[in-house]
Amino acid sequence: MAADPRNRSIKAHISGESKPKVIEWASRKQQAAFEYGPLPLCVSGGFGAAKTWALCLKALWLSDVFPNNRGIIARRIWSELQTTTMSTFFKICPPEAYRLGKRSDSEKYLRLNNGSEILWMHMDSEDALGVIRGVEINWFIMDQAEEIKEEVYDLLMSRLGRWDKATVPEWMLEAEMKKGIPWAWTNPGTGAAIVPTYPMIACNPDTELHWIYRRFHPESPDWEDKYCHEGYTMIQMDSRDNKFLPKQNLDLMLAKDESFVRRFVEGKWGIPEGQIHEVSPLSIVRGTPDILDYLRQRCTLHRTLDHGDASPTCCIWWAVDKEGNIFAYREYYMPNRLVSNHREEITALSEGERYQFQLADPSIFHKLSQKNGGRWSVADEYSDVKGLPRRTAIHWQAADNNELGTRNRINEYLRVDKERIHPITKEKGSPRLFFIEGNSEYPNGCRNLIRETKSQRRVKVGTDLGRPVFCDDRDETLSDHSYDCLRYFLSSRPPAQVEMPAQYGRWTWRKRHQDLMKFQKRGGWRKLAKRAEAVA
Repeated sequence: MAADPRNRSIKAHISGESKPKVIEWASRKQQAAFEYGPLPLCVSGGFGAAKTWALCLKALWLSDVFPNNRGIIARRIWSELQTTTMSTFFKICPPEAYRLGKRSDSEKYLRLNNGSEILWMHMDSEDALGVIRGVEINWFIMDQAEEIKEEVYDLLMSRLGRWDKATVPEWMLEAEMKKGIPWAWTNPGTGAAIVPTYPMIACNPDTELHWIYRRFHPESPDWEDKYCHEGYTMIQMDSRDNKFLPKQNLDLMLAKDESFVRRFVEGKWGIPEGQIHEVSPLSIVRGTPDILDYLRQRCTLHRTLDHGDASPTCCIWWAVDKEGNIFAYREYYMPNRLVSNHREEITALSEGERYQFQLADPSIFHKLSQKNGGRWSVADEYSDVKGLPRRTAIHWQAADNNELGTRNRINEYLRVDKERIHPITKEKGSPRLFFIEGNSEYPNGCRNLIRETKSQRRVKVGTDLGRPVFCDDRDETLSDHSYDCLRYFLSSRPPAQVEMPAQYGRWTWRKRHQDLMKFQKRGGWRKLAKRAEAVA
């Protein structure tokens, strides 16, 4: 976009002084955040990284350059919006800018001298979403966006560009014409020039399950597959890069625990505070058809299921080699589908494979409804051959849903043993649990399972001398559908060194399944495991 030739340029800080004040940026990333657009922007970083200041300056510049412009500055809680974001904005915006306009904090409204309007909105009011559905704007800023629901962001995005009273200055159009570049934003009906739209959010890092990470972070598969093509960009800012941050404040933050520094100083995503599992990069293997062929030929295969009605139904496929290495090599993750749809999809993905264990959430075996003249369960629906095709029937076995006992086993398998040989790279230093990661070459690999395993954390109950204290309970607000499949498999499968009895090979497939069910109900695998441990 053309540079503003007036004294109130993007290089000048509007102040109450008689002369413009030249901006000295706190960091290069702050300047990059101000100059980016008009595409979706997320400024992510630690405390004191000057994220809000950059976006407030951007809001003031847009309001100044495009007369009669209208935008929203939002935050979840009104008191925080008033004492933090508004305070920062009015440090930048001098009273002279709205002397002929109007400022009413009680009405949450600001009109500048040139007719541009800024609406202050908070999401803790009951009618906030209703107001957003009817508002017309050209830009918005969501501060502390990690506290705001994705629905709010989508609503604001749908309201962009609807305010048609804003005007594009002639000097800007002329500057573009001199370059031989037509104005990129026009009314589709009249062809008149319209102002560009700027969606902007500022946040502190959160988990890899958060909607901001999935849309904006460059390491997110969703960003790589979709949002990068729509211009979504994240600028990550470290608090230490702000040259105006007082040393005393920085020293106090650096004295905190490692998880605090990682999140609120370095601005890194993936909260380690209270984290239950640490997934090494050695556990993540890029998926390829060759890897799939290797696992099918060298390993025993298994499946686990976590069924959901409105929430996602997840199925994870597992492979176990003779050295006891476990590979999660395929993932099915789909919400709002019927059991018949799940059966079709899982069967199609399983074509040509045979499984030793097919474990599912034990709750689906509870017979709560009536069908075919008797009690019926979700597990019965999966195995039904009367009302649904026989070829898609899946006979699940009840898994062990031992939460606390499984956590340690998962961590044991994720722990990197310096003497163990990695099954893929053949180098020393390897865990025993691996995730075959999905990508364009291998789209059915694991993505949600990796994110959910990394993101599981304990509930914080308080602090002790400034350090966080956690209880044993897992945070139930985090998605765990694929993670539950991991728990079911590691809590229910036999140790790798226990081989299946030799007579299994003489059974037919149906007889084998029936006997496996009886064997498991009698606790057969646990008995074999105890014998193996005693021998060891």
